[in-house]
Formats: sequence, C-alpha cells, structure tokens
Amino acid sequence: MPAWTDRALLCLLLAAPAGLFLGCSEGTGAEDVGIVCDPGEGQMCTCASGLGSVAWCRIDGTGFLPCECEAGDEGFGGETAGDGDGDGDGDTGDGDGDGDTGDGDGETGDGDTGDGDADTGDGDGDGDPILDQACYPGPNDDYSVCFPIVVPAPLPAGYDYPAPYQGNPNYRAPVRYLDLDAIDQSAQVAANFTLDEFAQSWKGRYAVLQPHAVAYVQDLRDVVGPISVNSGYRPPAYNAMVGGAGSSRHIYGDGFDLDPIEVPLATLEAACSNNAGFLVEYESHVHCDWRNVDVDVGFFGLPNGDAPNELPLLAASLEQDPHTGHWSAPASGFDEGEPVRRWTAFAADDRVLTQARGRTFEAPPETAYVEVLVGARMRLVGEPLSRRE
Repeated sequence: MPAWTDRALLCLLLAAPAGLFLGCSEGTGAEDVGIVCDPGEGQMCTCASGLGSVAWCRIDGTGFLPCECEAGDEGFGGETAGDGDGDGDGDTGDGDGDGDTGDGDGETGDGDTGDGDADTGDGDGDGDPILDQACYPGPNDDYSVCFPIVVPAPLPAGYDYPAPYQGNPNYRAPVRYLDLDAIDQSAQVAANFTLDEFAQSWKGRYAVLQPHAVAYVQDLRDVVGPISVNSGYRPPAYNAMVGGAGSSRHIYGDGFDLDPIEVPLATLEAACSNNAGFLVEYESHVHCDWRNVDVDVGFFGLPNGDAPNELPLLAASLEQDPHTGHWSAPASGFDEGEPVRRWTAFAADDRVLTQARGRTFEAPPETAYVEVLVGARMRLVGEPLSRRE
C-alpha cells in the first residue's frame, strides 16, 4: 500500500516564461527513519543540454530518481538537487554511490535503486521511469488499489498516436501503459466501478486509465446514482474502427461515454459540466471527458516545454431548406456520433412557439427566429428565409 492517500499524488511540472515551478503534494512522513523525501515530491534539476527538468522522489521515499531527460541527455543536479559532479554527493548525482542514487555503494546499495539491476533507475540520469504504478481510489477512496504501469517492448500494432493536437501537451502520446493481461481486470478501482468497466483487453492488451478521471466519474456517480460506462479507453486502432475522431479523449484514458440508470440524461449532463468535465450531448449517450485537466505524468511523462492550449474544434451551421422550409444543423468535430439538436422557435415578441429535438426541425409559420443547441456545446440562431427577403 502506498504511503500517501491524497488525490494529488504527483508534483506537476509547469513551464512558464519566468522559469520552472513545482507544485508538490503535502508531506507523508519524511520524518520516518530511512525516508528522505515525500513520494511524488519533485526537485528541480538540469539536463546536460541545459534544459530544466525534474527529479522525482522514489515511491518508497528513500531518495530521488535521476533527472528526467531525453535519452542520451544525462542529467545533473540543479537549483535544489545535488551537484551531480561525479562524486556521488548529490541526491541525483551519477557518481560513485555515496549519494542516494549512486551506483551501489551508498545508502540504497545495488538493490532497488542501485547499479541498474532494478526497475526504478540506475542513477545515471538516462531517463529511467519516474513511476512504476498507477493508484486508483479503490473501494475506500484511499488510493490503495495500484497496478504496475509498463513500457511495452515492443508496443504492438494498433497504438499509433497522432501528433499532439496543435501542440497541446494534454494530447501527447502515452509512454507507459497498464498491461491488462497481467492484472486483475475485475479489481475495484472506485467505490462503484471495476477496472473492466473502463478498459477491456479484447480492445487491446495495453490501456491508459488516468486515476483522476476515475475519481471524477465516481464523483458523478455519487451525485446522480448508478451510471453505465458505454465506452472507456480505446487504443487508437480500435477508436478508428468504431469511427472515433483521431484525437478523441477515449485514447487518452480520460474520456467516457456514460448513461445514467435512474435519472434523466440532462441530470448527468449537468453533473458532468459542474464537475470540471467537458460535456458533449449525443443522441444515445453523454460523453464526458477531462481534457482540460493535466494528464497523468506516470502514463504520459513530462511535457516538452511551452505549448499552446488549443483544443479540437467543434463546428456547426444553421441552415433552412428553401423548398421544404425545414431546418437542419450540420456539425463536425463530434467524435462519437451525431450530437443532439435541441430546437426552439420564437415569435417576434420572444415568446416560445414550440420546441423539439431531432436532426431536422419544422418551425411554425409565425416564427420570427429559430435557435438550436448542438451537442450541448454550440448555440446557433437564425431567421427564416421568408423574413430575409
């Protein structure tokens, strides 16, 4: 069981024009014997290329992992890490083992964090994994349900990720995955959800499921009652096969198609929007994702510098057929199907004449203007052709 219970399991490395800033979780017992840092704590460091990066505290709290740098770009201590000058006296140095992550002569020897025989680093700053597990709320909301996250070698076909959408770091490809064949897929990852409700091995052996997204879905369930997860994680090839957009949040492990069991769809929609989610209303389900929440660095690694924060675009237009008079609202960018169109016809004095839901709409003759809400995301307004003449 991990030593922490707070949802903020990791420090976040944020790139800003003024420099690098680290926001860390609260302490979790660094005063204990042998514990020198808090799991998830980060220290600033510098790669040989001169780029700033971060060294993360080991899961057992016994020291810091090497500075996370690109392959071949050896890291050394920065402002708050050790000096990494080869004599082993820095926390993340690459020296002779006198430091916490040296080559085997120091406190942690040549075992878990020693000379390269272990899974969590060899002390040489060559980009070893910063985390080796993902922990979920579990039945008691204490983040005690943990699974290994691995770097598949090689990654099988079907996992070719697109380039980050307009450079947005929340759309970068994963670097580590859950191996569904190696873990209990029936495990309870939240009070009311099991792992296999979010990810299924028949879609692909490897999966990404972000812990904060699971927590958000459980929050929705706490508000609206039972929820059915129609679709969770999709490997890119499977996502393409079912018609998902190339940058669908389903391939990033924080987007889900949901159905409420006991309440109207609108209740679940409101709960999604009120719970930091990005809502899209489809004809058969609600899609809720957390694209605006920083992705989990265990699965995705650290972002590469500054990047624009633009999201995939949704588009729609409002049209009236000149022959039939029927209205339609063609849409694009909705990645899981046809969005719901909710129509309202207004009189000249702004009275509501009629309302309807459907792909097309026939307005009463006295209609002064029509409004349509597309997928609960876009609101369009237009006048009938007869009033434009």
